[in-house]
Amino acid sequence: MTESIKIISFNLRADFKHDKANRWDFRKEFATRLIRESGATIIGVQELLPKMRQDVQRLLKNYTVLGWGRYNGTREKGDEHSDIIIKNADADVDFYRTFWLSKKNEDEVSRAYYSFFPRICTVAEVYVKSLNRTIRVFNTHFDHICGMARVLGVNIILRTMSELSREKPMPTILMGDMNAKPNSKPIRILRENRHSYDNVHLNDVYAHCKDQIKNTHHGFHSQGLLSRLIDRAPIDYIFVSDEFTILDAYVDRTNENGRFPSDHFPIVATLALNS
Repeated sequence: MTESIKIISFNLRADFKHDKANRWDFRKEFATRLIRESGATIIGVQELLPKMRQDVQRLLKNYTVLGWGRYNGTREKGDEHSDIIIKNADADVDFYRTFWLSKKNEDEVSRAYYSFFPRICTVAEVYVKSLNRTIRVFNTHFDHICGMARVLGVNIILRTMSELSREKPMPTILMGDMNAKPNSKPIRILRENRHSYDNVHLNDVYAHCKDQIKNTHHGFHSQGLLSRLIDRAPIDYIFVSDEFTILDAYVDRTNENGRFPSDHFPIVATLALNS
């Protein structure tokens, strides 16, 4: 029997007053239940504000939440996290770090070009018990306005992957809300491996989806509009290194009477390590 793990990339949607009935307090039980019932070992989340993070830690008692906010805790308002959540029964954390996607200083709060906010990536090295192997996981959230910042973000992550791999090679996963369509430059760099790092090669899990690639962001729209939005292109992704076999991948459109746990659909992938 092939041992496998399930992973999820899930933008939880920051808590905004104008969301009204879709505010976090009305979604938090649903969102954390979806994570728990999925059986996923590793979950990358985006737009996790400090108060939301406290709720996630309280509602997911047997999980560990790893990462720092984009303002590194110096301010609470807008200090979104791109955290990695680990199911404790299935995995142990060996190392984690949050770094900034900026030319200025990747270890301090900084913005790139015309990026609207500081943008970050969290990386963790996780020993997965079922695989009897340590794997490296990156989780990020790219800028929603500046295309140059998204390309810079990809290049910084790829360089960091390469540097860490030269120190200690291991199977690698990259996931996140990349705010970019499939044919955009940053996604093509990743999917087509258009870079100079000979020790980094990634595969897009969407290539293994049973269904046609569909949109991952719906914005809490009504069912009529949602059905049309689903046919648009995704902005959330999971990429994995060659050591993994992608057994399954899908966009989870779970809802409860038309109510959703976020304005993004989670992406779910089941992975095995090549023998």
